[in-house]
Amino acid sequence: MDNHTFLSNLGVALVAAFLGGLLARVLRQPVLIGYLVAGIVIGPYTPGIIANKEAVNSVAELGVALLMFAVGVHFSLKEMRALWRTAIIGGGVQILGTVVLGVLVGLALGWGVYGGLFVGCALALSSTAVMMKVLEERGEQGTAHGNVMLSILIVQDLSIVLMIVLLPALSQFASQGAGALSVVGVALLKAVVFLGVIVLLAVAGIPALMRQVAKTGSRELFLLMVICLCLATGVAADYAGLGLELGAFLAGIMISETDYAHEVFAQVRPLRDVFASLFFVSVGMLLEPRFVWQNLVPITLVVLTIVVGKSLVTFFAVYAQGWHGRTAIRTGLGLAQIGEFSFVLATVGSSRNLIPAEISGVLLSSALITLLLAPFLFSASDSLYKALNRNPWFSSHLNRQDAHEPLLHSETETNARVLVIGYGRVGRYVSNALYAKNVPHRVIDYDMNALEILKAQGIAVLFGDASSQTVLEKAGLQTLELVVVALPEADTSEMTVRMLKRLAPDLPLVVRVHRGVDIPRLRQAGADAVIHAEFEAGTEMIRQSLDRLRFADKDVDAYVNGVREHRYRQEEG
Repeated sequence: MDNHTFLSNLGVALVAAFLGGLLARVLRQPVLIGYLVAGIVIGPYTPGIIANKEAVNSVAELGVALLMFAVGVHFSLKEMRALWRTAIIGGGVQILGTVVLGVLVGLALGWGVYGGLFVGCALALSSTAVMMKVLEERGEQGTAHGNVMLSILIVQDLSIVLMIVLLPALSQFASQGAGALSVVGVALLKAVVFLGVIVLLAVAGIPALMRQVAKTGSRELFLLMVICLCLATGVAADYAGLGLELGAFLAGIMISETDYAHEVFAQVRPLRDVFASLFFVSVGMLLEPRFVWQNLVPITLVVLTIVVGKSLVTFFAVYAQGWHGRTAIRTGLGLAQIGEFSFVLATVGSSRNLIPAEISGVLLSSALITLLLAPFLFSASDSLYKALNRNPWFSSHLNRQDAHEPLLHSETETNARVLVIGYGRVGRYVSNALYAKNVPHRVIDYDMNALEILKAQGIAVLFGDASSQTVLEKAGLQTLELVVVALPEADTSEMTVRMLKRLAPDLPLVVRVHRGVDIPRLRQAGADAVIHAEFEAGTEMIRQSLDRLRFADKDVDAYVNGVREHRYRQEEG
């Protein structure tokens, strides 16, 4: 393929990604859906403009490598240490449970035990790239369900090492017997050696290298060093049989705990966004409508197994670890898809003749369908939780109290004047201010790790989801003077405000929002004051800038007040 043809195909893919993403935004859908649909449109199996799949895939590999690298850089070992039980036990139960479902599907479709085992392993792997993109678009990366999903996704991604090592050996076990064990041992040894080298580099080599390059003061050299590190680790992992994607992710983790992590993420993010769009386009190009129609029954069964069976397995795996029912529901539906590592596994199985082409095709088609459904399924988790919450039996179990923790803590519980809902970044500031001014208050959250901080201060806490009527009825609304809703998700905030207005119509409500477009819906729901967090940060920057330019205080106050009044009136209108 000459350079002109390569650039032409790359241009077609980028234009398709742009138009698909733009159309998705106009329709108020995630841009991810637009990228996938764009890939289907320019794919080889649909009429019209066709892009060369090999040309797009060669650049898409860079996209998925940068995407996984950015996920690794954004990854926090400190936060994940608190989730190690959920990651290992919950993730392990989810993987094993899904593998069992895959075996049952394989037996039902006549693919045999080994075919079912292969399918189960592929179904156990969700798409880290897709879910991190969805969480980022929704501004939910630091939430409880976001952290739980990421911890399980990491275990899934690491499990691909064992799957790639064990599945080929198991296919040879019947003929070679104990001889296959030596193959497994060698492959596992390679994986352990590679991971050991990664740990050594993360501790000593990489921070020293980054420090020396940073001293040059050249942003270009620093960015080039980061890209080289990402690709070199990815290629090394690929040669070790671990896959390019996993290697790039491990490279990101090596950087995540250094002093340069934020700068690396800031520089890589624009490249990641451009090339990652090509990755999602290349995924869409894999869908063959004719194959889907000809294999409608097995594909439907596999998709239902992922959406229903895998969701339930994940829900119970997370719920059994003591997480709130809402977090478990969101995690279950959030992981109800298969993605990039499933593609890797299906490709390995097909290229080594471990599985017939039919199974590989069904896996690829099912992956595409579930990826298209992923944003909608995740968005539906709130509606499902709300519907289940209307039933007293489900509500009592979903909003259960931790058996090791009292419902309310300390003697301040009877004289609280303010209720703070959500102890994230914003809620923490409000609670700290109330504590400093000796204002008795109570905090509702369903993250017990966060509430431990409050308990040490003697502040009353209520474990549970504030959008639940059961939880709010226990919050003592009749004695309160104010409620501050500091939740990160607008949908949950709206549900909570409407519930509060039904239970205590005259109670003043102050609510924060992440986006300006959410101001009118929260006003309509009954909030007395809606605070747009990013806009308020902007007005303070305006104030500080004008102050340092020596404008009179009264002029600065008048301008800032005018901007604030215009902004909130505009959003309400």
